[in-house]
Amino acid sequence: MTVVRENPDSLAIYSPSVTHTAWLTALMCIACGVGLHHSSLNQEWLILGHQKTWLPEQFWLFVTQWGDAGQCLLLMLILFARDGGKLALILKTWLLGIPVSMVLKHTLNIPRPLNVLDAQWLQVVGQPPLLGHSMPSGHAMAAGSAAALLFLFMRSERPRLQWVVLLLCALVALSRVSVGAHWPADVVTGFGLGGLLVILACHWEKFQPWVLNPDALRTRFGLVALQVLVLYLVWIAPLEGLGMALARGAISVGVVLGVLTSWPRARA
Repeated sequence: MTVVRENPDSLAIYSPSVTHTAWLTALMCIACGVGLHHSSLNQEWLILGHQKTWLPEQFWLFVTQWGDAGQCLLLMLILFARDGGKLALILKTWLLGIPVSMVLKHTLNIPRPLNVLDAQWLQVVGQPPLLGHSMPSGHAMAAGSAAALLFLFMRSERPRLQWVVLLLCALVALSRVSVGAHWPADVVTGFGLGGLLVILACHWEKFQPWVLNPDALRTRFGLVALQVLVLYLVWIAPLEGLGMALARGAISVGVVLGVLTSWPRARA
């Protein structure tokens, strides 16, 4: 992958006001999640949300698949394949997120809802994990990162649409509670951590920028190889229902179309 060391601020998102607001929002979200974890409301809200069926199971399986870290990364790569600065920020966010998620999950090792509650209290959807490592939610972290990135990228171009995207990402995070995989505290904390990762990636990019040339053949080869690898990792995970299959099929089509449309430009 071609990396050119320059020092332009192509994203124009490092203003003090944006940085301070982002820090405050992310830290408040994490603090609320931690506080909720130590409150009885964490269990009460989970049970309350499972007292009735709000939407079809296949809907939640479709939505929750977009919070998979690999699938979420593929979507971001497809959307911003033509912008080297944004690609660099996306890649740095995921490079930070993978070790942070693994360390926190294994260090905290908080039991999942089905480890604590009787199954009769939950309307389980699909095959949510039964073992520990509940806090934070990895899906919510990916959704929070995507929300923060999209919010920044759309800030000057599509300011109204960014709020819709934020709500959709929040719905993806909420799906982890709806399928019975996580406590509400796991999701709130994970969503805030996802935003925090983007802030850290912004600082990394500001002081050590990667300027990727999307038209360079090496960059195209590198991105295609990464997408193929991640797509393989997405598909080898257990398939829990039609909704999840549709989500994986949609991102697979997106990857193929993205490669086919970008390759002629790369060759030129």
